[in-house]
Amino acid sequence: MGKRPLIGVPADRRMLDAHPFHVVGEKYLTAALDAAGAMPVVIPAIGRELALDELVTRFDGLLFTGSASNVEPHHYQGEQSEPGTLHDPARDATTLPLFAKAVAAGVPVLGICRGFQEMNVAFGGTLWQRVREQPGLSVHHE
Repeated sequence: MGKRPLIGVPADRRMLDAHPFHVVGEKYLTAALDAAGAMPVVIPAIGRELALDELVTRFDGLLFTGSASNVEPHHYQGEQSEPGTLHDPARDATTLPLFAKAVAAGVPVLGICRGFQEMNVAFGGTLWQRVREQPGLSVHHE
């Protein structure tokens, strides 16, 4: 039997008590394991501190997951977010350049929810910040 595919899964950076942690929803990790037979590897949200050019070549694919946070609007020339909107600048600093490098290197990518939004922004797209206010799109989270 050959080696299982190695799938990189970028993490969110979340504060737990007074300490930053790098977290990924278990459902994404088990999906890579169970559905794809792959070995998921969590990529910490430390942006520029990662050697992304080297890192991207180590994976057979990347899974950009959903998250409770939003892509910061300055990445797509959007208006300032409403007060209280959850952002994850450390994830943005990791995923946006990582996606571009993966595409350039021919590494397959899959985006789910926020991950798909990151892919859109990395390609120069924009986002609706308050998608729930768009006609027919009132429910967009699980």
